[in-house]
Amino acid sequence: MTTLRFDKVIITAYSLLGKYLASGIYETTLVRDSFGALTVVLPDAALSDASIWNELAQQLHQALGVYSPGENRVLLRQSDLIDPSDIIDSLDRIRLPDMLNTWLVDRLQTNQDWLREPLVKHPPVPTAVAFSIKGGVGRTTAFALWAWSLARAGKNIVLVDLDLEAPGVAGLLLDESHMPDYGLVDWLVEALNGQADEALLRECLIDCELSSNEAGRIRVLPAFGLKTTEYVNKLGRIYMPTFATDTGKFTGLAERLQMLLEQIASLSDKPDLVMLDSRAGLHDIGSAAVTRLGAEVFMFARDDYQSWQAYRQLFKHLSNSRSLAIGMDDDDLRWRLKMVGAQLDITESAKLHFTDTSYSVWSDVLYDDEEEENLNKPAKFVPQVFEREDDNAPHSPFFIQFDSRIKGFDLINSENRPDWRVIETAFGDFFSRASARLLPDESTVGKT
Repeated sequence: MTTLRFDKVIITAYSLLGKYLASGIYETTLVRDSFGALTVVLPDAALSDASIWNELAQQLHQALGVYSPGENRVLLRQSDLIDPSDIIDSLDRIRLPDMLNTWLVDRLQTNQDWLREPLVKHPPVPTAVAFSIKGGVGRTTAFALWAWSLARAGKNIVLVDLDLEAPGVAGLLLDESHMPDYGLVDWLVEALNGQADEALLRECLIDCELSSNEAGRIRVLPAFGLKTTEYVNKLGRIYMPTFATDTGKFTGLAERLQMLLEQIASLSDKPDLVMLDSRAGLHDIGSAAVTRLGAEVFMFARDDYQSWQAYRQLFKHLSNSRSLAIGMDDDDLRWRLKMVGAQLDITESAKLHFTDTSYSVWSDVLYDDEEEENLNKPAKFVPQVFEREDDNAPHSPFFIQFDSRIKGFDLINSENRPDWRVIETAFGDFFSRASARLLPDESTVGKT
């Protein structure tokens, strides 16, 4: 007997259902548990003949092998569910594009947020997220220098270190003795227990000396502070979901980050922009920051095979998001994503190659396809089509040039800081275009 692998479980179940049910007549929900076992949920009206129902259950159980939860659980009616709304109305219920009237609820242990809808359409304060699929692309440096450029223009910035498993913002911007008492990990663990108030937030924020002589202000919310203890023990708890009996809803990392933004927005000295330096890779922090907060997301990448290969995997997953729809309406997630070509050669050919590759990856995986056969597409199929040269398209990058004069520079000690003209030469395109995206009145930020 051929071994059935994880990748073939859903298509095997769907094909078998097609032998017993006319395609698309009944809404079918597939529920996949943490180990990959699949349960098929059908409306009560489907297969009223008990003998045929039992036969289908037996066939599914045999066909799915180790990925069957058992002959009595592999096929259920909606009325068999303890709480039908937990399945039918689940935040994680997504439509399978190539299977007519078929939905999937995937019970993941991690990375659940990638496919969920944002908590808000617009964050309570303009918010930018730095994300990269791989580390070492200069993501933190770019946001730190962008904050500096905005402070030079008189803006009030809060820069948050969300890379909690590999903190870097404090090491780049804060002297070891010039740290707040606490940091984000402390705020999040207290938020887990309902004790993250404004007083604690202010103990987590500190003014950055980099902006001390500028018209604006940079405050840093580092991963930890001078009085932080048991960092790893706290880190192991901040992802934990909690259930609020008063609202009947779960609160996870994304919801707590939303609470953080709301608290920052309510400060008497509210910032003009919050910058979140997210963790690299396919991680819970990235999934919450990229998809759930309504933020503008800058997706950093070097122009190498490994980066594009990894982005393809992420984009394939995102293509099933509840926040994506054919035609890309104003609330579509893709409008909030923007590629950043990082550490790029200064030549036009290098820029063109990055843009071409970016366009190819986006077109193959995440853009609407006018010719695509999608069984669930709406009757009026009007795809959003982008040209390669469209500067407004998500694939069209902002550029950061590689400059050896910036490598290893020191932002903490004023005498060792690089000349601003050097910074502007490498980062000017990113500064001005990113600022125009978040703060339209500041489209000239970073220009000399």
